Amino acid sequence: MNTKTLILALVASSVLASPVLAQDASKTNTEKTVEQTSKKPEREPIDLAKFSRMDELKAADTDKDGILSREEIEAHALKMMVKRSADRMERRLDVNGDGKISLEAVEKKRAERFAELDKNKDGKLDRSELKAGKRHGKDGHHGRHGQGEHPKP
Repeated sequence: MNTKTLILALVASSVLASPVLAQDASKTNTEKTVEQTSKKPEREPIDLAKFSRMDELKAADTDKDGILSREEIEAHALKMMVKRSADRMERRLDVNGDGKISLEAVEKKRAERFAELDKNKDGKLDRSELKAGKRHGKDGHHGRHGQGEHPKP
C-alpha cells in the first residue's frame, strides 16, 4: 500500500471515528482551575445528527448513489484536511485576537519576534538564535517557523 493511500485511509478512519471518541468530561475531570476552564468554551450536548455527521457524509456522496466511492472519500478527506489547515493558519495569523488577519499586524508581530530572537542585533538570525527561539518560545509556547506566540482565546 503506498503512503498516500495509507494517509488517506488513516484520515478517513479518524474522521469517521471521531464522534465515537468525543465524550463529555467524566466526574474525575471536573476539578479544573478557573484558568483551565476559561481557555476552552464548554461544549454543548450533541444530537444524533451531529454525532453521526451524516450530513457531511451525504454531501461527500457527490453522485448521490448512496455509496461513497474511493474518489468521494479522498475528496472529502482532502476537503477536511484543507479546512483544518486553514483554521489553524487563521488562528496563528490572527496575532492580535480580533478575528481578522491584518497583514500589517502580522508584519509588526513578526518584526517584534525577530528583534527578540536577534540577540546580537546584526539583523540576521543565525542557527543558535533560531534554536534558542524554538526552545524558549514566548509565554512557554514552542515556536513554529519562528513564531513563538499565539493569540489567547
